[in-house]
Amino acid sequence: MKNKNKLFYLLAIAASAMMFSCEDKNEPIITDEDDEEAKIAAVVDSLIIDTYVNDVIINTYTEMKDDATVLYEAVEAYTEDRSQDNLNAVCAAWRAMRIPWEQSEGFLFGPAALLSLDPSLDSWPLDKGNIDKIVRGTESIDIDRIASSNVHGFHAIEYLIFDAGQPKTTALSDRELAYLQAATEFLRNDTYQLYANWVGADNASEEVIEALEEAEIDIKYRFAEQFKNAGKLGSTFSSRRDAIDQIIDGCTDIASEVGSQKIGGPYNTAKVNYDQAVLEVESWYSWNSLADYRNNIVSIRNSYFGGRNKTAADASANSISTFVKSKNSALNEEVTNAIEAAINAIDGIQPKPFRNAIQGGNNATIDKAMSACADLESSLLKIKALRN
Repeated sequence: MKNKNKLFYLLAIAASAMMFSCEDKNEPIITDEDDEEAKIAAVVDSLIIDTYVNDVIINTYTEMKDDATVLYEAVEAYTEDRSQDNLNAVCAAWRAMRIPWEQSEGFLFGPAALLSLDPSLDSWPLDKGNIDKIVRGTESIDIDRIASSNVHGFHAIEYLIFDAGQPKTTALSDRELAYLQAATEFLRNDTYQLYANWVGADNASEEVIEALEEAEIDIKYRFAEQFKNAGKLGSTFSSRRDAIDQIIDGCTDIASEVGSQKIGGPYNTAKVNYDQAVLEVESWYSWNSLADYRNNIVSIRNSYFGGRNKTAADASANSISTFVKSKNSALNEEVTNAIEAAINAIDGIQPKPFRNAIQGGNNATIDKAMSACADLESSLLKIKALRN
């Protein structure tokens, strides 16, 4: 694309996007550079960042926060009546909450890292032995008793309520129920923290504020504002480029993790010791593993196209995809295809569940999924080079 045409393209993106963001309190500041194209690029970067924060991160964490409330209420209902229907509802609520969590793993920076909420929410492998010890013991079970990260979080709850991929068919004991109550409250509070530290205390709901105050948890950050103000005084990010690079880094990191660790780790272990490999498969109590991996790649898709459930067909005008397309349409097509190839390859892993697929240690469908994730990582890395 000739420079004149490229400048016109970038200007069109910025102008059309600003029509919908004129009320934004974080309007980008145009620098005093003489290069008009650089000025337009600064506007485009700011709009990409704003859209990413609002339509990807905040929307994802808002859904997760709402799902945490549903799970908490489902456990309360089960506490009142330990029926199979109520336990089934707890299991369904757990699965629903896993979706936004796994779709957030493309942006595990900010509060997730600063407050160590990632390991607290999703520590794996689980310390099953210590959980059993607590359940068999006589000490009261409360949040303080399960403070160690590998005995609470998603997977502690999963272990308590699932058996061989299905809701348990026997009612939980009194101590198992006490553990479930404490672990669910812990999970809810962690989720509320994650959400509130992105949006800021003044933007969090009353329900969230009250729960965190009761738990004596302070809201320390307004990270959405920090991210949107990249390059401005007081922001954690020294430039808009740093913020954009953080988005890309988050996507490349999770693409690598899904292929080489989440899938590749237990798969390679199974070639030597299948029983040990099963213990390395995340979410194997619920058989939710493949859904988790798929949603990790959806996290990349959402980040790249600028919104929850966005695709190439309806990508935001203020997305990384739109920027890449303006610079190198072939690379945009490559990344788009790589995202879909990774999702399809994970969906294609056989036999299901994943713990069965790794048995035997050699599986062409797993090899294909690992290769697709590696290809996606390589394609994403090219975006940073494109920005130089």
